[in-house]
Amino acid sequence: MRSAADASGTWTEGPRHASRAGLLTVTLCVLAAVVLVGAVAFSATEGLLGWDVRFAYLPAAEHVLDGVSPYPALDDPILEDQKGYVYPPQLALLLTPLTLLPVGVASFLAACGMIVLLGLSLRVAGVRDPRCYAAAVLWVPSISGVLLSNLSIPLTFALAVVWRYRDRVGLPGAVLGIGVSAKLVLWPMFVWMVATRRFRATALAFAVGFAVTLASWAVVGFAGFASYPDLVRRLSDIQAENSYSIVGMVSEAGLTPWVGRALTLFVGGALLVGCFLFARREDDARAFTCAVAATLAISPIVWLHYLVVLLVPMAILRPRFTALWLLPVLLWVSPRPGYADGPATFVPAVAVVILLVALLARPIPRRGAAPATT
Repeated sequence: MRSAADASGTWTEGPRHASRAGLLTVTLCVLAAVVLVGAVAFSATEGLLGWDVRFAYLPAAEHVLDGVSPYPALDDPILEDQKGYVYPPQLALLLTPLTLLPVGVASFLAACGMIVLLGLSLRVAGVRDPRCYAAAVLWVPSISGVLLSNLSIPLTFALAVVWRYRDRVGLPGAVLGIGVSAKLVLWPMFVWMVATRRFRATALAFAVGFAVTLASWAVVGFAGFASYPDLVRRLSDIQAENSYSIVGMVSEAGLTPWVGRALTLFVGGALLVGCFLFARREDDARAFTCAVAATLAISPIVWLHYLVVLLVPMAILRPRFTALWLLPVLLWVSPRPGYADGPATFVPAVAVVILLVALLARPIPRRGAAPATT
């Protein structure tokens, strides 16, 4: 039988714990709001908000409306300035209505859309803890994705939808197909679908992706179609060694490019093998996490905003706030988002490895407790 002192201690510890949790929630939310509003305001004042929309997507959409190719020439210097449009035509077609608005207004609306999609990604993935939302906003990849207003956050939302409705066929198949058609970097998610025996959804994703891509090229009269593979290779040659990819890190270490390519295949392949191994154990969540990580490992170009896709595995495996949610905040020590340089080039990889190890390692259940489930 518990004494009065024990009962009193329990009663006082409860409110004290709740008070600390409430203070942390308020602190994180206020800090996230200040950082987000400040970053958006500063970027807008400098005429940089919605960088990709402003300098790449809208000019490409205008070219489409004018009936000319939206793609730059292979020797165009805008490829080095990260202002060239290098996606399949569907994105430019989708954004043609924004060409009716002033560039500043269109960029601001795009940034607001990114903020909404960021929140929806967590919501769809099952997160309800407000501290997780605040921590996600503080991630440098999230802030970078909002300020640049590129495809990284929409692809994160697509991954959340694929996970949430994974036991269906139509919705996840269509969403993944559209996502891969917009940016091929998501192709390892096909491996996850096959590994988890979602064959009908995989076939649908292939069909939708192919149909959307073919239709969008047809709309623009296949302008730039023949030279598009060369454009992608040219972009990789220019930017890969200056990015946070494995190729970029190997280059920073002074090793030859073939070492970077070989290491890329090894790490990406290992993650895809891990995807199959977890799938065999019917551990969908960790198989999914391996596939998402593979999208980053295999990509020859990785910028900080690419890492926002890791929010989905985090939301799946850690839906309640822990200190792990604050790990990517450390990426604020990295160099400027558009250019990786010096020892800090390796900081994002270190953060990603720590995050993945924490997510993929199964927690040891307490004695007498039920086994952990995902």
